[in-house]
Amino acid sequence: MAIQFVVRNFRACFIVSILLLTSLVNNAQEKDSTYYKKQQEPGVKKILINGKFWVWTQKIGDGKINVLLLHGGPAQSHEYFEIFSKHLPNKGITIYYYDQFGSYFSEQPTPQQLSDTSLWKVSRYVEEIEQVRKGLNLDRFFIYGHSFGSLLALAYTYKYQTHVKGMIFSDMNPIPKDFDQRISFTGNQTDSILNTIPKFNALMQNKRQGLSYDQKVYQEAFDSTFTRNFVLRLDKLPDAILRTKIHKNMEVARKIGPSTFSLNYAGMIPKITIPVLLIRGEYDFIISTEQLKKLSQLFAKAQYYVVPNAGHICFIDNPKQYFPGLINFIKRNN
Repeated sequence: MAIQFVVRNFRACFIVSILLLTSLVNNAQEKDSTYYKKQQEPGVKKILINGKFWVWTQKIGDGKINVLLLHGGPAQSHEYFEIFSKHLPNKGITIYYYDQFGSYFSEQPTPQQLSDTSLWKVSRYVEEIEQVRKGLNLDRFFIYGHSFGSLLALAYTYKYQTHVKGMIFSDMNPIPKDFDQRISFTGNQTDSILNTIPKFNALMQNKRQGLSYDQKVYQEAFDSTFTRNFVLRLDKLPDAILRTKIHKNMEVARKIGPSTFSLNYAGMIPKITIPVLLIRGEYDFIISTEQLKKLSQLFAKAQYYVVPNAGHICFIDNPKQYFPGLINFIKRNN
């Protein structure tokens, strides 16, 4: 994690650094054995977008209910969604992994494409999702978004609502003011936790008093404490999370970042009339329970639930509490 809460503009910094996890490598475009293995797996389909580049998708399951999964990031991979294959297909629900353009398993942008700002907008990704839908021959389907992917799901549903049976909006805050407030709050909570750790007492005292302190030590302590309390509360990171971290394309993430909150999501919400499910982890750093409840009231037909003892990646923190509610929503609105 590399969330720099020492700056004033929490949201801008958050977008530049992560919407889930920071890459462990400088060049996320280098391909490893996982990449080549995935390309040969059953259900994989590459879809050409605008005749210019392809994106990677994979169908898991043969149920009659279809769910398209939109990963976070920006520019992460689908890999942290692999846990979904253990819970949904055996309930008659087919899931579709999909790496957005520039993400690890899809085509990587050329230098010319990287400099084309029109490619790195949420509105452009909405049109990409629509082409993916057509390429997968999905008519009435459920769209699921996590973190940044939730914003894509919201913007897509607003424009292409007739194709969507229901939308799942997990662990994100579409209201900029609320987003900033929540991140600021959890950043302050992290400092409070560090204040209770004896070896950081002197450092934190100097920071509070505006005196000189070791910023590298502070940032490392902040990041690990923040991650452990508000992102993923497990003692050991699962393999799928480690691969997601390694495969994140930070270059593309920085390109998309400025567009993340460029759309008026608040204006879209009242016009979405299909069933909506909102989810957050109990300790999610992006949205509070109070904010989630308020958000649910803005939709025409929405429900929400909070996953106990879970952070931002709550389906990995507490799958036993996460998936039953998700499956119930999908089944009930199919």
